[in-house]
Amino acid sequence: MALMDQTPVMDVLPWPQGHGFSGTGTWWEYVMNKEERARLDSLMGIALLDDDVCKRLVDDRDDNLLEAFGLSEKTRNWLHAIQATSLTELAQKLVSLSS
Repeated sequence: MALMDQTPVMDVLPWPQGHGFSGTGTWWEYVMNKEERARLDSLMGIALLDDDVCKRLVDDRDDNLLEAFGLSEKTRNWLHAIQATSLTELAQKLVSLSS
């Protein structure tokens, strides 16, 4: 009998219904216990995996999305002011502006 992968799968998207996986509470607890920069890094990682999150971050700068990651008003305003047309460009500007 073949061994089955028992790795837990968590739905990390900030939607109330998610995509039907379990463990959202555990993931969000982990994210919210991190410093703000780590939460922003988590958001960027999710944007790499999900086209809708990417659009909401890069094109819309959706405040609901930014608030879901517990980003401060100062950080949200900072993100709104950055001019970027792609996730790569946004990431490059975040790195250059924060160094």
